[in-house]
Amino acid sequence: MKKTKIALLGSIIATVFFIGCAKDKGNYDYQEQNVVKIATDLDKVDRNVFITADSINLNQNDSLKVRLKLNQSIGTANNFDYEWIITQYVPSNANPPKSILGTGAQLDTKIILPPNLYRLVVKLADKNSGIAYYKSFALNVSAATWGNEGWLVLQDMSTGDGADLSVITTRDGSVKGKVYDNVYSIFNQHKLPKGTYKVNVLSYATAMRLQRVSFFYPNGGLEVRGIDFADSTRADSWFVTTPSAINFQLNGSAGSSSAGWEYIINNNQISYRQVNALTVKALPIYFNPPFIGSFNLSPFVINSSNSDAYFTLFDKTNRCFLLLRADNNTFVPANPDLPNKHFVNYAGTTADLHPTTGSGFDLNNMKHDLVHAENAQPMTTGNGYWNCIFRNNTGDTTNLIQFQRAIAYKNDFRTGRYLLKPANCPGINSATLFASPTYLALPGGSLYYVSGNIIYNCSIKTLGTSTASAGLTFPTGTVIKVMKIFNSGYAATNLPSTEGKVLVVATDETSSGGGHRVYFFNLNATGGIIGTPSSPADLYTGFEKITDLVFKKALGK
Repeated sequence: MKKTKIALLGSIIATVFFIGCAKDKGNYDYQEQNVVKIATDLDKVDRNVFITADSINLNQNDSLKVRLKLNQSIGTANNFDYEWIITQYVPSNANPPKSILGTGAQLDTKIILPPNLYRLVVKLADKNSGIAYYKSFALNVSAATWGNEGWLVLQDMSTGDGADLSVITTRDGSVKGKVYDNVYSIFNQHKLPKGTYKVNVLSYATAMRLQRVSFFYPNGGLEVRGIDFADSTRADSWFVTTPSAINFQLNGSAGSSSAGWEYIINNNQISYRQVNALTVKALPIYFNPPFIGSFNLSPFVINSSNSDAYFTLFDKTNRCFLLLRADNNTFVPANPDLPNKHFVNYAGTTADLHPTTGSGFDLNNMKHDLVHAENAQPMTTGNGYWNCIFRNNTGDTTNLIQFQRAIAYKNDFRTGRYLLKPANCPGINSATLFASPTYLALPGGSLYYVSGNIIYNCSIKTLGTSTASAGLTFPTGTVIKVMKIFNSGYAATNLPSTEGKVLVVATDETSSGGGHRVYFFNLNATGGIIGTPSSPADLYTGFEKITDLVFKKALGK
């Protein structure tokens, strides 16, 4: 029965269709559909920019010209409306803020997009039929040379009222770089605030290709884009409620962690925020209110990229360590906030804590002031060693405390404290700057420190047997302004072979006619400094008064 009904219905439909066709007198105006093929006119573009007809590679702030060849069955190029659209290449990334680059048949524009991989799409809409045709290009935007990898040199300027920034485009001094001066003021048309005293680079998860450069100055701070140093935000927009007093002392992040915890210490109080692939989609990202307690923090944060939410901190008032977990705002262990009681009681003996014959230390009672803390292994090392320099009130005793950073401490350290005696380590009790190589076998290794115009190389040995000798002696009257180890910030798979093996020194040698300089010195297999101030691995001169120095890695590594 069903088959009969279906057959009958089919006959009726066929009959209606036939009758309809029979009545058609041919009065319709049929229009032939245009067939369009879109290609790149490679004869009229820069072949250094077009890797292939569909792939473009250029630097930020470069000009881009795209010319098309249309192969169509009807009409000319004027028969279309054009739209050049820029989108993210990876679907999980956010689209750039400006999506339309042009509306003409040819694209002529300056690419100011942040370095990343994008998709450039040209849309052709037929003015008669409204039919749209598309062609896409892969667009890779790299940082300009001076916005890529290199050393940032912060300087007080002798002319004008403010500070400025130079970039040395070398990684470790093995390849001679170029110096780009005044990169901040050239882009922003004004100088950094007078008294700017610190520059730092904040790098986030590698896949995000996100980086910021921060500056601290009296009563304020600002952030700029890491790719071109364009002004981005000032300190009054970093917090939900701006602190009543601003005295920024330290900021940073562990670098390559996807968790993305960033910290800042202001007036001996810590605040933090999380910058990762999820949070950047809901800007702005504010620092939380300061974590306030019984403590008054020294400007040092001991952490690691493998668990960057855990901050080992030091209370300079009560001279004790504490471990703060940023992702849930709790102490580890979850003890009440009582001075000198953040960890379990010390598990060693009184003999372990003896000031000259013991090597242990109690996290709850360090007795001395923390004057320096620095990673002694790459930040990519899970729970790597850190070097902490402690000095007593009277300035006549200096100890190195060396321990592995952790996400929980047993407080049972029976080794790791090294007494640095001035008889064996000249000038150690008045040393002003310290640096730790990150490639030597630990515990032990070496430590560099500055006393006057000399950089000493200290070989770390048990108890009070460490010895130091002059590694570099600069001209009399030299002021050594900055001393840093090359810590690249790259992910573990991209660490350079020279990671931690280069000592970078900024000096003021105006008293001897040498001006302001930046030196690069290689380090040998045992931590010895290779070369002299007259024969360094690399040297750059002609700067204004240098106040700080930091390495900025390239994006995506």
